[in-house]
Amino acid sequence: MREAGITRLRKDAVMGLELVFSLPPDHRLDERAYFAECANWAGVYFGGAQNILSADIHRDEAQHHCHVLLLPLIQNKMTGSDIVGNKQRLAEIQKQFHAAVASRYGLLKAPARLQGASKQDAAKEVIKRLREASDPALRSAAWSTIREAIERDPGPFMLALGVELSKPKKQGRTMAQIFTSTGKRTSQDKEPNSKPYRVPMPEKGQTLSCVGFTPKPPTPPPQSLPKKEAEPERADPGELVRVREGKQEAKLWSSELGEFVDAPPRPARAARAGAELWVKAALSVRGATGPGHKVRQ
Repeated sequence: MREAGITRLRKDAVMGLELVFSLPPDHRLDERAYFAECANWAGVYFGGAQNILSADIHRDEAQHHCHVLLLPLIQNKMTGSDIVGNKQRLAEIQKQFHAAVASRYGLLKAPARLQGASKQDAAKEVIKRLREASDPALRSAAWSTIREAIERDPGPFMLALGVELSKPKKQGRTMAQIFTSTGKRTSQDKEPNSKPYRVPMPEKGQTLSCVGFTPKPPTPPPQSLPKKEAEPERADPGELVRVREGKQEAKLWSSELGEFVDAPPRPARAARAGAELWVKAALSVRGATGPGHKVRQ
């Protein structure tokens, strides 16, 4: 770090990387040679052998393992977070290590954590392999416990028996799924103000299939409408024409107004008739006595 000119670091800077390499309990390998090659690969992969700080073999557990400490100094920069990366980056590192070192020692790649349907399929494959080999575990008194362990975590049994779970084949889509699919979204679809692309629906009765489709008959031309009868000529505006509306009584005709008037209510009609008789009687008395005679009401 001094040679690279690094004198100050952030408080949260990565100061070192730790890698752990382990072996299965029943291995027949030269541990020292294997772990030495593991440490050498780690130094080369993470910036060079000069970055190896320590490499210690621990045998305090059933699986012997080796701890390798590295200085994350690459191109005169401390890049611990960048060289480790995320989960995908770590998976890629494990893959490259297995191809470069572990596979040459006959070690199988550790399977990914199985869940759901993949876990059930792996357990079935392990049990199938045991039955094909007529393994004594099938006739053991502890078989029920062994089977529960296989179904709970089939990974170690897959490694021990060399079972590899085949990837499920991707099923193709049906024609109905293809026609009803919305398709892949584009950058324009992700814009908030963008309108979805719409395809006009076919006319009613038309289908995508060519079987049983009857073309729609052409629409007949509209029939000519009957001509209207000629309207009668209107009377001369100067001539007054009276039209009797409905069934009106002749006595309701008013010569003063020149039109029919509404019939008065029945009580008023009776009062009017009495008043007219009184007026006639009064006029007859006046005519008999002379114009200066007064009539009492």
